[in-house]
Amino acid sequence: MRPDTMPLDATLYEGTPHGTANFPIQFYVDELHLFQQRQVPLHWHFEPEFFVIRGSAIQVQVGHHLVPLKPGEGIFISNNTLHRFQQIGDEQECPCPNIVFSAEMIAPHSSIIYEKYITPLLDAPDLPYVVFKPEIAWQNDVLKRLDLVFALLQEFGPKSVYEAFPYLDFGSRKLNGQGYEMQVQRELSEVWQILFAHLDELPRFPQDKKAIQAQVRLQQMIAYIRENYRNPVTLQDIILSANISKSEAARCFQAYTSVSPIEYLLQYRVKMAQRLLHLTTQSVQEVSLECGFRSLSYFVKAFRERVGVTPGEYRKSKI
Repeated sequence: MRPDTMPLDATLYEGTPHGTANFPIQFYVDELHLFQQRQVPLHWHFEPEFFVIRGSAIQVQVGHHLVPLKPGEGIFISNNTLHRFQQIGDEQECPCPNIVFSAEMIAPHSSIIYEKYITPLLDAPDLPYVVFKPEIAWQNDVLKRLDLVFALLQEFGPKSVYEAFPYLDFGSRKLNGQGYEMQVQRELSEVWQILFAHLDELPRFPQDKKAIQAQVRLQQMIAYIRENYRNPVTLQDIILSANISKSEAARCFQAYTSVSPIEYLLQYRVKMAQRLLHLTTQSVQEVSLECGFRSLSYFVKAFRERVGVTPGEYRKSKI
């Protein structure tokens, strides 16, 4: 699996296994400059995540919140939370280290530690994310400890299902692989303890019922698009899948994807076409029909507008 792809189901759930059953933590380097439109697409997973910015400023979307972050800053994203990362500007590469992990790395779900210290963070509906800035002492402490976790996992941790990541420099410290799993657990526990110690001062983002309802409706419409993109699909079909009005459908898509429902459909069809052009020997005409385009000329036009080259040129570039 290439590092610029992400397997998502119809609800935008990322089904990638993060770590192993007996060591449920995975280190990644998200190279935002390699992704289409320089963004990791909107997705969610059951596990929480720590993400640190390198190379270029980025914008993180968490639910319907847009969070601008500079190099050197970091963010915690809670479990079961829709989010995406987008690089701002295209002047340089943007390899961002991150970890996705089960909170049971810190303590078993049945323990008093989990109940007293983990649940208040993970189960807080008004705490979908926390930002870390290096100029604030306790947040800088978190960032430094995350660097050590990243370094240990990069050197000794389990390999992900994606291709090899670029090797990142996390300082000149000498790493000892003996008992690295315990070192990772210890640093992660320290990070969590720091977060818990500052729980009362963390900014809160109350979610009203409308925001929750909009997310559910969006996922219903996206699920419909992903299941039916090969067939003729109208705006009316999309809005009926969530039983809402055109204006409400437009509002849901604009809040979470920044595009209209029809533009999302076209982008998804083009994305699927890219996959077929890269992985199969089907003709451009066949790919066009397979991805729901009934006119070859319209397919070529839509593809060029969103990818920058024609389908034929794209295929040649992947050989």
